[in-house]
Amino acid sequence: MKIIPQMKLFEESDFENLGDLERLRMVLDALNDGKLIHRLYKIRGKGRNDWSCEAMWNSFIASFLFEHETVESLLRELRRNKQLRTICGFEPKAVRQKNGSIKIYVAPSASAYTKFLKNLMSCQEELDEMFTEMVQYMYRNLEHFGEILMVDGKAIQSFGTKISKNRKSGGRGEHDADWCQKQYSASGPNGESIIKTKKWFGFRLHLIADATYEIPVAFAVTKASNSEQKETEKLLEKIEQEYTEWLKNCKYFLGDKGYDSSKIINWLKGKEIVPIIDIRNCWKDGEETHQYRDTNLVYNYKGTVWYVEEDGSRTELLYKGYDKRTDSLRYGFKPQKQDKRIFRIKCEEDRRIFTPVARSSHKWKRLYKKRTGVERINGRIDRDYQFERHTIRGLNKMTMFITVTLLVYMAMAKSKIERGQTEHLCKLYA
Repeated sequence: MKIIPQMKLFEESDFENLGDLERLRMVLDALNDGKLIHRLYKIRGKGRNDWSCEAMWNSFIASFLFEHETVESLLRELRRNKQLRTICGFEPKAVRQKNGSIKIYVAPSASAYTKFLKNLMSCQEELDEMFTEMVQYMYRNLEHFGEILMVDGKAIQSFGTKISKNRKSGGRGEHDADWCQKQYSASGPNGESIIKTKKWFGFRLHLIADATYEIPVAFAVTKASNSEQKETEKLLEKIEQEYTEWLKNCKYFLGDKGYDSSKIINWLKGKEIVPIIDIRNCWKDGEETHQYRDTNLVYNYKGTVWYVEEDGSRTELLYKGYDKRTDSLRYGFKPQKQDKRIFRIKCEEDRRIFTPVARSSHKWKRLYKKRTGVERINGRIDRDYQFERHTIRGLNKMTMFITVTLLVYMAMAKSKIERGQTEHLCKLYA
């Protein structure tokens, strides 16, 4: 809010040289929270107004920037840090005790803050609107933003360890989370392929983000067991219905093999977006290759194509480009073969295998490497925003905390953009 005291704590300098309090001021300035504050006052109604909604909200944002794991940790910081209280907007309160003495309170109590967080959970619509506004700002101010999108799911453990049987336990019990088990491939110490299993009780963050700047574009928080593919389909459909211009900017959509779905790939094809999605081996009975129609060409499930000679020997073909007019991939022999024949494979043969950027091409591999950006976002959520050590229970509260986390994440980027910085937008301290 613009009522924040505009204290000049430090001289203008590069962003990385700014102190924590100055970063907080800049992040608060980057958030357009007018509707949210109005809604918080409306929820409070004629209740106690010991501490302004602006101050409570500002301090909540500070808890993310200063990496406070709990409300108690934040309140201790507020009690001893006068500059932080001033920036947030807290003013001392003099309260007459029963014995007639006067006691000065400089920060809210734990119960008052719990009440504020409960009210904030009722403002998810306003928080979502702030998130969308941030995304639109990125589309307007960052060159090529949204051209390459990436998707991933992130496991988030609940602070609870099981479903609470006591329905009256409120926020002290877990009533929403469930169990999920996920298997994925990894490399062993000697390069061998091993299967690892991850099991957790809690929730899952489904995140679509820009791969160039590593900034979120859309997200959903669900129970842990919800399908990554189905939730991604919902997010894409929501973007299509509400923000069609975002899809017009998108050229490539990146995902790991968990998103290898004919439905997603065909949906992207209809929007002229190229899927760069890793593939699962769905072939049965140990099949290694399939013949392409009535030709001398064979291919495997990863999209590598060979030409079969009359003697049964195979020659691997080079990818020669995509023919948009015929919706087919062009292949040819290596130069040393001195054979200039060109072969075409229709993408409709199997759109999971044959995408407009061939899986066997260097371009596909180069684009797919960018998908690691979404894993870095997930890592920052865990490391910088303390989700490895959170104390959150319940789907609504988890959704609110994730939303505010992403708002702080993007406000940090916005404040850097406004200072002319376009690199390292996402680092908490950079």
